[in-house]
Amino acid sequence: MHTAHGLPPLALSNFMAQPDAPGLTVRVAQGHCVALLGIGPDLQDFAPLTRALAGHTPAYGGTVSAGGVDVTQKPAGSRQIGTLGPHTPLFPHLSVNENILFPLKAAGRLSVSEMRYRTSETLALLGLDAVRDTAPRALTAEQTFRAQLARLLVLRPVAVVLETPFAGMDHSSTTRLVALLEKLQRAIGLSTLLLTHNRTEALLLGDTIGIMQNGALLQQGTAATLLQRPSCEAVAVAFGEANSFTGKVLMLEDDCAELRLPSGETVEAMANPELEENDLATICVQPDRLSVLFPRSPDAAADEPGMLLCSLVSARHIGNSIHMRFRLQDGAEIIAYRPPVHMPRELEPGRPALIAWQTANATAFPMDHKSG
Repeated sequence: MHTAHGLPPLALSNFMAQPDAPGLTVRVAQGHCVALLGIGPDLQDFAPLTRALAGHTPAYGGTVSAGGVDVTQKPAGSRQIGTLGPHTPLFPHLSVNENILFPLKAAGRLSVSEMRYRTSETLALLGLDAVRDTAPRALTAEQTFRAQLARLLVLRPVAVVLETPFAGMDHSSTTRLVALLEKLQRAIGLSTLLLTHNRTEALLLGDTIGIMQNGALLQQGTAATLLQRPSCEAVAVAFGEANSFTGKVLMLEDDCAELRLPSGETVEAMANPELEENDLATICVQPDRLSVLFPRSPDAAADEPGMLLCSLVSARHIGNSIHMRFRLQDGAEIIAYRPPVHMPRELEPGRPALIAWQTANATAFPMDHKSG
């Protein structure tokens, strides 16, 4: 699984899986996972990328390298890139053991004893010994994923591409498989490109995360970077689950903006580099970055600059937090996540509240899409 001279196991450079698609540049380091999170409405948006990386369809531009070797023009099966997804079902007429053995037989590079040893080793690594003689139809979704992954890893690829691997699985199965992939990163240096539409999966597995929309890579970075400094409204809302509402830029000072809301109240936020004075802006702030105060009197807002007067619409306990929905004076709604420390009588619908945030916890983007 390791590559020579520190070269990345998988590197895409301006890679185009579809005609007229933006070029995609991604590097997967040894033993790391890069998660691409798709936030567009098309749930099949990753299929063309997986097929092109596997070599089943030609690329329309750019290059893909495996372990430092340009494999863009190599045929499927000779790229040292393993792909797993809806396009790679197990062979229904073969047992788990036979499915894993099949690619070794097809390659024809090992002796019978070597193939058997490697198959047994891979079965043990993936926790499949107990179902080695089982037919695919009798497997659970979790066991099916393990068997599909084992069939990839038995060939010792330099990197694997996992396309929506946990679709349809329950939470417990997904949790166990996330732990399995983390173990494989440590044990064999597994290098992974994860393609998912699930934010939680991207957060759990991605050492770095790329946000994809309609085939375009909007931003790539660590989870902390994407949450604290989103490059555009789409990243802030889809990845940070941010509230978004409208304001007009009154003043810019360094990288901070003062904005007026439709209600006449003024707030502050970090300014996107493309933002200019007098712009209409979208202000994005994450629910867990909001401060909430239930004053004795609504008049308290008059002496609290930066505080927004609103009313509580609903409050729902979800375990470790309370999801509160508020309505601002202009009719816009905003959601806050707060620790479950409030008494039930404080959370009655209609109760007046004040909401605020620190300037560093909100970002203002121009509404005319100058920021992309």
